[in-house]
Amino acid sequence: MQWPKWAPKWSIIAAAAILTASVLATAVQMVRTDADAPVPTAPTATGAPAPTGTRETTSTTALGAPTEVSPDTVHLRIAALAAELAATPVSVRTDVGDLTLTPADLGIALEHDATYNAVRELRTGTAQARDEAPESWVAWSTDPQFTERRYSVNRSMARAVLASATELGVTATPPRVVVADGTLAVDIGLPGQVVDADAIVDQVLEGIARSYTRIEIAAELIESEPLAHTPELQEAVNAAHQSYGRSLLVAYGEATHDLTIETIAGWLRLDPGATPPEIAFDHAQVGPYLEEAFAAASAPFTTGAMAVAGGVPTVVASDGSIACCADDVGALIEEALLARVQGPLALPSRPAVSREEQTQLESLGIVELVGTFTTKHACCQGRVENIHRFAELMRGAVVDSGESLSLNARVGRRTEEKGFVEGGFIEKGVLVDDIGGGVSQFATTMFNALIRAGMTIDEYQTHSLYLSRYPFGLDPTISYPKPDLKFTNPTPYGLLIWPTYTDTSITVELYSTRNVQVTIGEPEEDEDAVQDFCRRVRTERTRVFSDGTVDLDTFHARYRPEEGRDCDGSRSVPRQCIDPLLASPVSPSDDPSVGGEASEGAEGTVGDAELELVDDGSEREDGSIVECPPLECIEQPGERDSELPRYPDDPCLGVDLSTQGADDRSASDGDGADSDGADGEDDPVEPDGAAEGGDPDRAEDEPSGSGGGVVETAEPAAS
Repeated sequence: MQWPKWAPKWSIIAAAAILTASVLATAVQMVRTDADAPVPTAPTATGAPAPTGTRETTSTTALGAPTEVSPDTVHLRIAALAAELAATPVSVRTDVGDLTLTPADLGIALEHDATYNAVRELRTGTAQARDEAPESWVAWSTDPQFTERRYSVNRSMARAVLASATELGVTATPPRVVVADGTLAVDIGLPGQVVDADAIVDQVLEGIARSYTRIEIAAELIESEPLAHTPELQEAVNAAHQSYGRSLLVAYGEATHDLTIETIAGWLRLDPGATPPEIAFDHAQVGPYLEEAFAAASAPFTTGAMAVAGGVPTVVASDGSIACCADDVGALIEEALLARVQGPLALPSRPAVSREEQTQLESLGIVELVGTFTTKHACCQGRVENIHRFAELMRGAVVDSGESLSLNARVGRRTEEKGFVEGGFIEKGVLVDDIGGGVSQFATTMFNALIRAGMTIDEYQTHSLYLSRYPFGLDPTISYPKPDLKFTNPTPYGLLIWPTYTDTSITVELYSTRNVQVTIGEPEEDEDAVQDFCRRVRTERTRVFSDGTVDLDTFHARYRPEEGRDCDGSRSVPRQCIDPLLASPVSPSDDPSVGGEASEGAEGTVGDAELELVDDGSEREDGSIVECPPLECIEQPGERDSELPRYPDDPCLGVDLSTQGADDRSASDGDGADSDGADGEDDPVEPDGAAEGGDPDRAEDEPSGSGGGVVETAEPAAS
């Protein structure tokens, strides 16, 4: 397959996974289901779904559960385990000194195909692939257990490495391949103190049979025997010369380099202890040599990062730079020598990061899609620019096992310098505009992806007004510095955050290794909370981890009765009117307000002059206080449900409507707006955002968070 120039290939240990990469896009799509998208809900007249009296459980196992995993995903998981094994530290100690190696240094690797077949046989009852449509292993629940993992062991490699381990007190000079008169030959070395390489390999195999953690080995020094130059050894040298005894011109970019026969001889590993003696090409030495040879033609190393290309998570340089050479360059050079390729041979690139950091990132287990969620929005508004900018600043974030992430800590204050513009948000229950407004849509989208991926939510706060485009009860907001959205990764694998967007939608994709089955219940309203006008909603989630641990948590939401109203029914902001001292006498049918209260966007005039609206109770320049005219009851009998409570400032509160004549009611009829101050839209322009100031709204606000000591803030100025 053709790789993008910036994208690295899998490590040598994980090279078998490349064979499945061409079908990964299809595999990733297999884990996307209708559960990924918000479930449409028919709103009531108030703009929120009707209360539910029974709880129905909706399974989201396609997002968070370790079931129905495709074979391609299994291959990726095995590749990640192989990278983890390759980086496991092995400490070898003698009476003289110590040396830290890895299983990869000693020729020990997770054998990809054998492990795959062992898992298939033990979990599905057959070691053979079926000739049917793409297979799905519903029995899959965890990574391959240690009893299912199979290893390849290259003892010749271990002997060659330990034969030169002077740190351990090795004094013998190991035999090596040299060049004599343009021909490969053998320098048989000198006897001396050595360590038993085979015994060390056996101890490493015992250690990795239990865990991929640091392995401590105590070794003894023994005296080696002199090496005899036997006919079998000469035959091995002759065969090596036939295969590798020539030079090769290689190129990276515009630069070229000649690999001489002397250089290639240094990459040949002699194992005289094998029967018959073996000479093998050591791939591991090639990469470091070529990195140095083409350093001037490569970008300097920078920090590593994770990215998604074609649905596949991969390691990249944080700035996208590349360097020589790809992890499998050793195998490429050997193949070219065996095929007698005429140079120059073009060398493939790798991310411009250190191999140690690349191995560490590959070992995080970020191999597959584990959660995703999408929300829709209108095109081409300022708030959409803010949503996209927030997504860009979150893209590529990696949360390691046990670590936590705060969205506000990651993105910081929303400013024009960071690319944010003016957008809408909610302040004190009213729609206003400020820099960064709209980014709460990202928080809602992120939250819903997180809970489906099994992440632990540490802090959140839902919108104070329900918006029908969002899941009822699961719609967190965000502002700076509060409220925030914080979560912890409870799985043993890393988590990659990868948001994408279009002109009309924002999607958050989360990549890791599936480790938890998630079930999200239907939202339930607290019908006992009759002490105020707000609607209180709770949603339960059940998580079943691969080790059998079961966790139940609950998410809470509280919605205002309408825009501009607190839970006690009082106004969260003063009502507005035209200053009675400035307004000219007009008839009720001409007045832009009813009883002196301005409708939304109303303006007054005196002659041709326009008058601004003022807050009730505000102070005039002369120190006097504005008193808006009292509201008048204009309600018709039976116009509203008599069981519904009235707001404290409702002019019809305590009025016997049956005693009002038609003339009394019609005297106040006009073109005024709804006196409740509602915005008049079932689905207003998105009001959430990142306001940087304003007076906090501290009306009695119960904590809303998942169970287990979640800390929540009261509803702030922005929502």
